[in-house]
Amino acid sequence: MSTVRTQLFNLAARNLGRYIHTSNILQKQAIDINSIPLNECIPGLSAQKNSGSSVFKSFDAQISTLPNGLRIATEQNPGQYCTIGVAIDSGPRYEVHYPLGTSHMIEKLAFSSTKNYTRDLILKMMEERGALIDCQSTKDTFLYASSCRSDGFEEILSVIADAVYRPRFLDEEVELASDVITFENEALARNPECEPLLIDWIHAAAFQGNTLGLSKYCKSEAAKAIKRQHLFSYLSQYYTPDRIVVAGVGVDHNALKAAAEKLFDPTKTSWAEDPSLLLPSLPPVDKSVAQYTGGEYRVARDLSKIALGPAGFPNLAHFVLGFESVGLKHPDFVTFCVLNTLMGGGGSFSAGGPGKGMYTRLYVDVLHHHHWMYNATAFNHSYADAGVFSIRASGPPEYFHHMVRIILNEFLRLVDGVRDDELERAKVQLKSQIMMNLEMRPVQFEDLARQVLTHQNKRIKPEEYTQKIDAVTNTDIKRIAARMLSTKPSIVGYGDLKEMPTFEKIDSAVAKRSLKELDIKGSYWTSAFKQS
Repeated sequence: MSTVRTQLFNLAARNLGRYIHTSNILQKQAIDINSIPLNECIPGLSAQKNSGSSVFKSFDAQISTLPNGLRIATEQNPGQYCTIGVAIDSGPRYEVHYPLGTSHMIEKLAFSSTKNYTRDLILKMMEERGALIDCQSTKDTFLYASSCRSDGFEEILSVIADAVYRPRFLDEEVELASDVITFENEALARNPECEPLLIDWIHAAAFQGNTLGLSKYCKSEAAKAIKRQHLFSYLSQYYTPDRIVVAGVGVDHNALKAAAEKLFDPTKTSWAEDPSLLLPSLPPVDKSVAQYTGGEYRVARDLSKIALGPAGFPNLAHFVLGFESVGLKHPDFVTFCVLNTLMGGGGSFSAGGPGKGMYTRLYVDVLHHHHWMYNATAFNHSYADAGVFSIRASGPPEYFHHMVRIILNEFLRLVDGVRDDELERAKVQLKSQIMMNLEMRPVQFEDLARQVLTHQNKRIKPEEYTQKIDAVTNTDIKRIAARMLSTKPSIVGYGDLKEMPTFEKIDSAVAKRSLKELDIKGSYWTSAFKQS
């Protein structure tokens, strides 16, 4: 690391020297630098040659695999701080043989007491090393990560390793986690913004009873039934070295490899040292492939009680319509990402103005034309073996039928393709989002860890993705739209559902690609919205 610091110092010194030299030239020539157009070179600067070479190559990953299957991945990002952690092939999709909610409980218990660290000691180490530390889970991945000073990464990695391999899961900690889950469930139920629930439910509708359809959230009553043995048994089966990637951005590869080899020893886990922590008979390891089923998930509820009155949050009903998309390894994955950016959307009010997606299709063609619609947002969720593309909409309950027609019509329109200008705008916007997000070290860490976990020791550079984005054509959009509409729809309804069409009617409208299938003879909707 000392060599890197020396190179950075020398490079900074050369840049400073060039800056001083150029400033002197401008002062002698009495040139105002602010008056020079951006497409012209600054006098004197163009003659200066950059004799220095780049210190490191961006996104140039080093990947190693230990004999036990543990993978170590690093990327350079010189500075005083680094981001380190682990990505684990685990999560609620593997809970079919365990009490549902086991992963949620493990997430809440992360960084409680471990074999070598109390909670107070963890907090003290975080303060000393300037660290932030966190655990988050998705349907199929656990992330334990920390941003900390580079000179203290081994101590922080030791804390992460203990949280992964040597937790204590004391009875009082499990009971507290259960109370936290109950509190958060109640908070979610009271929150007018219910996007997390809608996303979870569209997965439940799309993958009914299997893998990705299993809920990310532990039900309050189920939390009490999850015991220490369930937690330790789950870790013993789904936290094995071959399912773990130890990643770091801004750390030396060999140093991280040596630390990981010592700290992530599978023979020194809590359950290896004390087998009585495990269930008497372990269930089989779930290796199921996600099976898209389609279907519906309805939650009828009076949401007017959480509205804030006529001057506050409106009384809304929520609808999500989704179709099968593709997994991360599929050739059409990038095309679905472009489509997701093209559809865009969001809330009916955007404080950021046009720069925050106001030109996307769901803004221009939906929210701008239907004043009563509160939200219209597209989502593409892709995993290793499957995916679901959906549009979420929110509006007054009495407009539910019309809301379904509008959202389904947006899917049906895609078969005819999109305009060249909106396709190009979406591609530019997606590329800029990727590049700007990867300027943040924690995002770079997560991207590295997830890719090595998903693509088996491979890291696809952002430049490769930008090339794939540029290659997407209107024909590709029409092809994936036809592909989606050939699958069974997935539907979520939440709130007052009296005006929501039946699943059979929506399914028939998709199959025949006609909104007429949603018409109800003699109803207000048939006459008032016939031309929608």
